[in-house]
Amino acid sequence: MKKIFFLFLIFTVTLQSFAQDIDESTRKKFSIVFDMFTDIWVDVPETVDVRTINQGMDVAGYYDYRFGKSNFSFAFGAGLTSHNFYNDAFPVTDSTDYTSLVPVGELYPGKNVKRNKISFSYVDVPIEFRLRTNNDFRGALGFKMGFLVNTHTKYIGDDYIFNTNDRIRVKFRDVDNIESFRYGVTARFGWRFVNVMAFYSFTGLFKKGKGPDLYPVSVGISLMPF
Repeated sequence: MKKIFFLFLIFTVTLQSFAQDIDESTRKKFSIVFDMFTDIWVDVPETVDVRTINQGMDVAGYYDYRFGKSNFSFAFGAGLTSHNFYNDAFPVTDSTDYTSLVPVGELYPGKNVKRNKISFSYVDVPIEFRLRTNNDFRGALGFKMGFLVNTHTKYIGDDYIFNTNDRIRVKFRDVDNIESFRYGVTARFGWRFVNVMAFYSFTGLFKKGKGPDLYPVSVGISLMPF
């Protein structure tokens, strides 16, 4: 998570530097959006317990093209999004290259999980059709597609490796069969720089036919300070 946060920081600073370097007339057309959200997971296997809050974050820079003197505009840009899927199961890939989510207690009876998650991050290309009224009400409907840049698991709980009484922290990179390309629809509504946002992914966490068909629906708060 520290490395992902560091990437977000670099990406944000780069966007701010870009915004400061462009001229005033162009700057009015450039915006930076921060999203803080939770993922609601759909079609999770019944044997897997999922945490209620699965926090994630997103930062994106947009160039906004206004349609004449109307309140409508078209925006496009680039962003970075990080998701977390907190659960009590390990991704296990069998000899047919199919990845299943198997509860830790089933794999290692008697072992308790404090925290366990699959994390995955995408570089996104978003587009939006925007409305901004004279009283600063904002609304946007859009679409974004993304390319996988990082995935890993992180486990905190009873020692299942050496079977001791200790609590361990284990992190594994590159989870098998995570979908490398995703796309979905977005929505954002609010007043001035505070908005509510939603993202519905048309693609699942795992590649089709290579893992469970579970999908994230992201809902949260969106900030547009620039």
